[in-house]
Amino acid sequence: MQICTLKLEKRRGSPFWQVEGYYRGIRKRITTGTRNKHEAHLALASIISELEHKNNNKTKQATFEEASDVHLKLITKKTANKDREYSGKLMPFIGGMNLNNIGMRPKQVRDCDLHVLNQYILHRANSGVSVTTVNKELAFINLLGKKAVSDYGLIDYWTPIRLLDKDEAVFYRLKAPQKKKHLDYNWQVTLLNNLPSYLRDMALFSINTGQRDSVVCNLKWSFLHKDIADYDNKTDDIYYFKIPKSFMKSEQHMAEDYAYVVLNDTATDLVLNRKWKTRCLDDYVFLDDNFDHVERMNCYAYQEARKRVAEQFPEIMETDIHSFKRTFVTRLIDKGVPYEWVQRMANHKLPEVTEVYNKMNPEKRKMMYEFLQKLVDKPQLKLYSMKRG
Repeated sequence: MQICTLKLEKRRGSPFWQVEGYYRGIRKRITTGTRNKHEAHLALASIISELEHKNNNKTKQATFEEASDVHLKLITKKTANKDREYSGKLMPFIGGMNLNNIGMRPKQVRDCDLHVLNQYILHRANSGVSVTTVNKELAFINLLGKKAVSDYGLIDYWTPIRLLDKDEAVFYRLKAPQKKKHLDYNWQVTLLNNLPSYLRDMALFSINTGQRDSVVCNLKWSFLHKDIADYDNKTDDIYYFKIPKSFMKSEQHMAEDYAYVVLNDTATDLVLNRKWKTRCLDDYVFLDDNFDHVERMNCYAYQEARKRVAEQFPEIMETDIHSFKRTFVTRLIDKGVPYEWVQRMANHKLPEVTEVYNKMNPEKRKMMYEFLQKLVDKPQLKLYSMKRG
């Protein structure tokens, strides 16, 4: 296990040498403040010496089970259920192991029986899961290791374990990730008519805003804002949710502190209808029929509705809860909306900063609204905006 991988790098846009790499599992990026390479090497040596001094030769230890218990007590609702699921599956294999002893998996697949994580992978392969599922579970170990250092102070360093590549997926006979479909209009009509009213609202909201289920479930009335109508320029009120980035999966890639979810007429009508019914009961926008907070859309009612629809449209079983978001993206692209705007509206990870991604303002929200109105031209969607109860 490499404790230190720090080295000198030149970064575009900076005249100074930078120190970059990992020290005890924590990524470091430090400027040397000098253009001279010899001086930069001296600075690198000084930085490593200082880090070693701070470490003070003391190594904290915690088992996977101990770290997981701390994590699950402190985690937010946004990811608690999934993290608890991953932890439960891994616990029988690595629960009693010190995190730092889990170590890196051997690259040679012939050594698979010699490492506990590879034994776990074989077990999951025999259960019939996909490589995507296993990599999510391995990524949870990395998340836990990183937080055990930076947030919980349980261990001193963490070296990320390697996820499965394509060759290993074949070796372990894991299922290839299945490409999921977006919703056909006929599937959508039938599926929404088979859902309970609260789930129908949530699904329709996702189709019209491009937001993933975790965001929809955690929307709050305190996030709702509007740009006031400009009657001189014949514009209506534009409603939008201003969501703290801590609620977003793409949080670490966001340049701003908030994500903006602009509503078209269908989504606006849906939200205002719910506001009238439920705002006095809870800060969450979407409550179930018992007026309880909905923590996940991918529930028993959704799965059963999808099975019923499959009797008429078998291909709907090739969709999942994220297909609402896929449907949003596909339809806007089909209608000629520029891809960079679709990315922004769906709150995808943004690969680069362009004019589209600069600070949000009413003009940008108005443009988004006009793009989103392209989704309201189907009779089925207009019907749903009125058919709720």
